[in-house]
Amino acid sequence: MTSLSEEISRKLNIYRRNYAEYTKCLIKGREIVLDGRPEEKVRQLFIYFLVNESGLFPSKIDIKIESDYHDIELYKTVQNEYFKPYSPPIMIVEIKREEENLRNHEKQIERYLKKSCSEIGILYNYHQIIAYIKKDAVFTRNKLNSLEDIPPLILQSSNKFGKNLLEFEKAVNGSFDSFIYLVNQYGKYKLNRIVFRLKGEQLPIVGYFFKFKENKLYYNIYVQDVKKEQSCDFQDFEKLVSIIY
Repeated sequence: MTSLSEEISRKLNIYRRNYAEYTKCLIKGREIVLDGRPEEKVRQLFIYFLVNESGLFPSKIDIKIESDYHDIELYKTVQNEYFKPYSPPIMIVEIKREEENLRNHEKQIERYLKKSCSEIGILYNYHQIIAYIKKDAVFTRNKLNSLEDIPPLILQSSNKFGKNLLEFEKAVNGSFDSFIYLVNQYGKYKLNRIVFRLKGEQLPIVGYFFKFKENKLYYNIYVQDVKKEQSCDFQDFEKLVSIIY
């Protein structure tokens, strides 16, 4: 079995300066000191797998490091610049030093997952990988055999966003049913800016707080910082323009 030090020397670009070991982060591109930071060594190996071996970066996943106190966050890569609603991380990864008992950090990863509304969490210490997967509001624990088991979990989760992108494209082409589906997903609160057009109107509308009842769509707009409710019939809808967080 390959040791951590052997794999680090084989995969990472390690160099010494002023009696200390350094490498460059594959995501941020900045120099990182490795001496006295055993977790960082494990994290950089995990990132190496994502970037060079998973087959997912950058076409399918975006990687954030040290975001919201999480070691690694994975997001679905944006496929359409006009469809960028808020989405929780596909996966949160917490890295521990190689001798650390991962079971001691179960509550930590579950707390992160619940707070972020993410459905998949990973605890990793180089020798072990434990996945926490949300099903029916409960997180199940699964031991993975290798890092190769992670990409299928990511793809399974990202497929949900692919369906919404298809609905977005239909709404842009004038499908009111797809528009209703999307506002139910992303327009209930003032989290996303939903821009759409009505027939006969010169300017697009930026709406929030959508609700649909009695065959009419109700939404709020802001005029001089004053919230104002408006409504339209489905026949008035022309097309969706964008959904941006």
